[in-house]
Amino acid sequence: MLTQVEIELQLPEGTLFNQSMGSILQGALMEQVVPAWAEVMHTQNVRPYSQYGCIKEGKPIWRIHTLTEEAAEQMLSPLLCLSSLYLKQRNQEIGLSHFQIVKQETFKEIEEKYWGTDKKIHHMDMNFLTSASCKSQGGYAIFPMPHLIFKNLIKKWNAFSDGSTMEEVGIADQLAQQMDITDYQLHMHPFSLEGRRIRAFRGKVRYGFFKNDAAARLAATLADFANYAGTGMKTSMGMGGTEAKVEFYKSSSV
Repeated sequence: MLTQVEIELQLPEGTLFNQSMGSILQGALMEQVVPAWAEVMHTQNVRPYSQYGCIKEGKPIWRIHTLTEEAAEQMLSPLLCLSSLYLKQRNQEIGLSHFQIVKQETFKEIEEKYWGTDKKIHHMDMNFLTSASCKSQGGYAIFPMPHLIFKNLIKKWNAFSDGSTMEEVGIADQLAQQMDITDYQLHMHPFSLEGRRIRAFRGKVRYGFFKNDAAARLAATLADFANYAGTGMKTSMGMGGTEAKVEFYKSSSV
């Protein structure tokens, strides 16, 4: 089960709220879970959750996404009984309120949206709310190239899906050949983490599908999944917060 929750944050006056808060919140969150489970998380390359901070309707919001039922139990349940959270890195207490489960879906339900319909997919928009990046050739990618985006999402899908899995070798490259970037509004926006700056991008990109229906459906499935998993690297620490939307062809009126 995939779960997205939102928690409103009450910050002390004068507190700077930016995307780097994500790594601080992640540290505080790990202090709430069972220590043995937290230790396991520190050893995993692909983690069953993502989280980041954002502004919604003028208010600071903490979004947490879990990709398994175990992760939801371990991470979300402890937060239900908290009205505040201590941030050790900043030596300050912040308030927590309005805990809300925004949505829950299974992997199968996501697949059904795009494989269980005759409607054709026209394009998908991905909005990177926090800085995103993928490792590429020993460095960091500063543009959302499709083969990197989907290679990362396929890896996460296969790690946690309780249903179907996807062939990893070459599939991302094949998807990239079947789509085009038709629009983007992006800018460089490094992510500061533990005293270093990771080269990254923020903003919106639109992928259009013109060549292969099956590829469009697979890519749409993965883009929808990115709403929970995040995009790219270090999504457990606040990077790659993603809002994705898939658009179908509009039927012509008679």
